[in-house]
Amino acid sequence: MVEYNAPKRDYEFLINEVLDAIPIVQNLGYSEFDREFLSMLTDGWAEHAKEVWLPINQLGDREGLEFNDGKILMPKEFKDAYKESVEAGWVSTSCKPEHGGMGVPIFFQTVIWAEFGTSTNMALSVLPALSLGVYDVLAEHGEKELIDYFATYLATGKWSGTMCLTEPHAGTDLGIISTKAVPQKDGTYLVSGTKIFITYGEHDMTENIVHLVLAKTPDAPEGTKGISLFLVPKYMPSDWNSEGLSQLSHQLKSQHNGVTCSGSEEKMGVHASPTCVMNFDQSIGWRVGDLYNGMPLMFEMMNRERLATGMMGIGLAEIAYQNALSWSKERRQGRDIKGMQEPNEVADNILVHPDVRRMLLEAKVNNEGCRALAAWTGVLLDQSKSDDKKEAEMATALVALFTPIVKAHFTDLGCETASTCMQVMGGAGYCTEYGVEQFYRDVRISKIWEGTNGIQALDLMFRKLPLDGGQAMQRLLSEVNETIETMKTGDEELQKMATLLEKEVTNLSEVTLWLGGKMLEGELVDASSAATPYMKMFGQVIGGYYMAKAAILAKKKFEETNDEFYADKITLSNFYIEQLLPLASGYTSSIKAGKEDLYGIKSENF
Repeated sequence: MVEYNAPKRDYEFLINEVLDAIPIVQNLGYSEFDREFLSMLTDGWAEHAKEVWLPINQLGDREGLEFNDGKILMPKEFKDAYKESVEAGWVSTSCKPEHGGMGVPIFFQTVIWAEFGTSTNMALSVLPALSLGVYDVLAEHGEKELIDYFATYLATGKWSGTMCLTEPHAGTDLGIISTKAVPQKDGTYLVSGTKIFITYGEHDMTENIVHLVLAKTPDAPEGTKGISLFLVPKYMPSDWNSEGLSQLSHQLKSQHNGVTCSGSEEKMGVHASPTCVMNFDQSIGWRVGDLYNGMPLMFEMMNRERLATGMMGIGLAEIAYQNALSWSKERRQGRDIKGMQEPNEVADNILVHPDVRRMLLEAKVNNEGCRALAAWTGVLLDQSKSDDKKEAEMATALVALFTPIVKAHFTDLGCETASTCMQVMGGAGYCTEYGVEQFYRDVRISKIWEGTNGIQALDLMFRKLPLDGGQAMQRLLSEVNETIETMKTGDEELQKMATLLEKEVTNLSEVTLWLGGKMLEGELVDASSAATPYMKMFGQVIGGYYMAKAAILAKKKFEETNDEFYADKITLSNFYIEQLLPLASGYTSSIKAGKEDLYGIKSENF
């Protein structure tokens, strides 16, 4: 039996104490959003996810979905659970009230909702996450008539949405896509082409599916500069009454819009999440945003989905950890080397063994470090919408810097943690009955979705670090160094942490400057070769930074309350900074090795 308890207290600590986020979002216009409201939302969603989503997670893995004659039929239990979630309003918390949403700060849906949802049912959580991405792009960049009609259906979850980028011959290199969009006299476009790996491209969970499709008009420039973005519904709306957008749509009331599914992939995991081959045959669509501005708009959605994918790493790592911990408390093997703990039992539980504790502590502190950066990123997303231009620019730059780290580092650790938790459980971890092997299979796609982790590393290296002359990185390092100086004024324990953190931050700064020099010299292959180890170093150091911030506050709170929760936070921070943070320096040699080792063997000799 799979167990799960949402880490509500951990989020209260992060949001209310470490980040002190409530005054921040209140100043952004969420005047009625307070700690009590956040607590109510967190409790409500945690209970709903555990009671409605979790019980059908293993069922979805076993039964998967049925593909027959272009139709995908989902398990009845999934449809019932999704309907219950829609009716309760849980799929639209951050959407605007005028569109049927709750209108709460972005961080709740992006971070707390995402982790709890992924932990309890990753396959189901993907559907509303994609729909909200479509909603965000449409609400921000669509024509008023499109927003007025489609936004409410998407926000409330009555209709779902997808993003259609990849083609059989074009994955990362989207500049060579062949999907065409031919303009019509009435302002619509006829979209034709094939897209692959489209998550929830076809299903029977909602009445309609709205696709955001990348395509090129007939006279478009070559490459990504010629790509535009189009909104293409599976079915044309039967009650469409907007003048001027599409007279043709009135002739096709309730008819299929030439959008078909010709296949559903058999996958390692997330068996109840359809992965489709989608065909568009002169399908009616509307352009979203300016002509040839498709890539920037799709990246807006993709960046949100990259954050969501990163949260999948945390979510599945957390539930894997919880079940491995539960197992370790029940499983009895051998005796504690310090001395027998339970003489009336045939053996002590395996939690007494140092290596089991090491594995579980690594899992726990990696989850906590990721969760802290996620919470900060979520609050920054809210600040990026601020009317204060300076605040918005600062937040936008940091979100841009953090996005590839959240996506890649979190999912790397999610896969590693799920594997470690299987190891804690021994043979049982490898057996379906106990659930953890499913978490490993499910989380593995997260390293591939929304741009592979290698692509994220290149994005960090070549696009995010140089933004605005590296100001975001400078601001981040300034904040980290302020925290280190604060720790130096604390007790001996904090001072020791400060010394270790300062060493790794200094090394990160030096390596960053070294890579910057390589790029200025035009040594792009050397820089590309270093991108992945640099990403790992960066993620490890930022995790240490937030464990340090947690330790500072936990020290203060423990002195005031004597609450063991805070004492444990200090211990966890110590463990991370002493045992995991030093791993960051280990990447230095790999980063500076350059391209020689990678290209020393001829391709034909591999």
